[in-house]
Amino acid sequence: MVIPEIAAGRARAGRDLAGFGICAAVPGAVVEDPAVAHRGIRAELHRYFGLPFYRAMFARAGYEADIAAYDAAAGVTAQRDAISDAFIEDLCAIGKPEDVAAGVARYRAAGATNPMITNIAGTDLRPTLHAAAAAYASALRDHAAPTAGRGPHAGAMSRA
Repeated sequence: MVIPEIAAGRARAGRDLAGFGICAAVPGAVVEDPAVAHRGIRAELHRYFGLPFYRAMFARAGYEADIAAYDAAAGVTAQRDAISDAFIEDLCAIGKPEDVAAGVARYRAAGATNPMITNIAGTDLRPTLHAAAAAYASALRDHAAPTAGRGPHAGAMSRA
């Protein structure tokens, strides 16, 4: 979602994405039970579903059904529950260490040059950071670490 907008803005200024760093927040959690992380991220996402800018971005990314379910829900708990697992799985890197690594790789493939792991409420950030660091170290060893501006310039969080 964001990468095409950044690319368009830079093009209007006569520039491309080469050498331009893009930092993306990646909510992540290494957990035995993903439901724990899903509860935490739903609590965090609740406020964003009420803000016009984010609602428009979610709609453009193909999550109109999540917005409609959120709007139809009565009360905070029901609104949080209306945020779909699919939305969370597309946005976050949750699960075993390899799931977190794959989530970060998904953001890199979409054009984020500097994915930044953020903690999900109710989870321990340490194993998540270890998983992300191990995946990055492995990519460096394999000479596969992405560089600035590399990737298909599409949003990591998009159904379109």
